[in-house]
Amino acid sequence: MLVVSVAASGAFLRIVSVQRSWKDAYNKQKDRADVADLTAANIQIALQKAVAKHGTLQSSLSDLKKSLADEQAAHAADKAAAGQAAAVMQGNIDTLKASFTELQKSLEASLAMKAQLLKENAALAASVETANAAARGLKKELDEASVQIRRLDNMAKHYVLLIKDLQAEKADLQMQIDKGPAAAAATGGSSTPAVAASGQTVSGRVTAVHQGVASINIGRAKGIQEKMVLKVFRDGKFVSHLRIDLVEPDSAAGVILDKKLDVIQGDEVATDLK
Repeated sequence: MLVVSVAASGAFLRIVSVQRSWKDAYNKQKDRADVADLTAANIQIALQKAVAKHGTLQSSLSDLKKSLADEQAAHAADKAAAGQAAAVMQGNIDTLKASFTELQKSLEASLAMKAQLLKENAALAASVETANAAARGLKKELDEASVQIRRLDNMAKHYVLLIKDLQAEKADLQMQIDKGPAAAAATGGSSTPAVAASGQTVSGRVTAVHQGVASINIGRAKGIQEKMVLKVFRDGKFVSHLRIDLVEPDSAAGVILDKKLDVIQGDEVATDLK
């Protein structure tokens, strides 16, 4: 009985020990289960957060893809527009090149025309200068001709008077002839022109000759008078006589008489030859 009791006590103690071990193990397992549940809960929460974040990321990714697609479409449109703009610009560049080429040709033509115009202007200037010189020469000739015309006009007026005087002298001579030699002697030969006295030499030059009439460059200021007879000579040789019919202060004119040679402009005249 005692043995049974001891055995039963031992068995009971072992049972109690086993129960205690099981209880400890159960508690440990429960603690592990609680930790696992807590961990699972945390994992679930983290998973939910990850899922939510994944959804957000997925949405963001979708938005990003959409934005990328929009950007690609816009880039493609911009690229196409840039291509069109580049094509238009290239066309404009080609047009500008053609215009520049034409402009360069026009510039070269303008420069050539300018050179030609300068050459023509130089020739024209030379022609104008020649024409001016000719005009100056003509003016001088016209002035000289005007002087000669005035002289000839004065001579013509004088010759009209001279003709009248000669006609009167002719009438007087005719009357003297009709009356006879005695009447002619009584007149004393007043119609004979006077010759300048020797020793009173006055010299000048012939300035013009026209139809038997010569103009000289000395006149009343030098003592020249109407009907005075001057001698015309050239190189010391007698050329003719010159009867003065018109006298001005510094010039005179008259009829060429006793011509040995043709009187020309520049011949010398004098009241007496030394």
